[in-house]
Amino acid sequence: MEKINLIKGKIIVFLCAAVFISGCSLAGLDLQKDYNRTPHTLDPHINKSAWAFIKERAATGDKTFERLMAGIVYSGIDTTEYMKPGRTFIVLNKDAVSVTGKAPNGVFQNFLVNGKAPADWTAYPKEFVKNYLLYLIVPGEYNHYTLPPIKSVEVQTLSPKGYWNALPAGITLDGFAANPDSKMFLRVSNGSNGNTQDYPILINDNNNNVRTSDILATNGTVHVVERFVTPILPSVVY
Repeated sequence: MEKINLIKGKIIVFLCAAVFISGCSLAGLDLQKDYNRTPHTLDPHINKSAWAFIKERAATGDKTFERLMAGIVYSGIDTTEYMKPGRTFIVLNKDAVSVTGKAPNGVFQNFLVNGKAPADWTAYPKEFVKNYLLYLIVPGEYNHYTLPPIKSVEVQTLSPKGYWNALPAGITLDGFAANPDSKMFLRVSNGSNGNTQDYPILINDNNNNVRTSDILATNGTVHVVERFVTPILPSVVY
């Protein structure tokens, strides 16, 4: 009798399991057929130029490049520089050009005018703003696909040689040191940034992590930063 009851119990369990599985299927929850799933990764290609990307994000959505665009317009920089191929573009988001929020990390809180943080780009000479923006454009594509692990790479920016030998009258930058060749150092970090970014790209080895890296435009690579990018070269190069 115990053997018969045991068999009945197994049948009931089997039927319950079958109903449960059927119920999952009926509920629209497809069963996993195997564990070999093809992963889906984000496509870094934006299928537009860096200039089109900046303009679009300056005018729509959270307008993250709106303040950068104001600097571009004010400076009179030749915007075709953002359209030329084979370049790396370091793009300032709204936190990097801000008077509130993350202000201590912003452009205005670092380039002081007569000892004070200005409210906008117009406090600086146009030529100064143009050359700072040119410093953020690098011929050649430098990203996680091309940079060597950990080792710093010295790159030439579009800012004219000799411009960063001194700052214009009335403008100061804490710790300023001449950068006669308008060079920059880029490297891939050997760690993570608070468990939010693994192996971020660093600019001038000063813990300025690229916030969003490797955005592949049709004419090069875009790196978005949320902090001021200094033209001061690091004293120690890794």
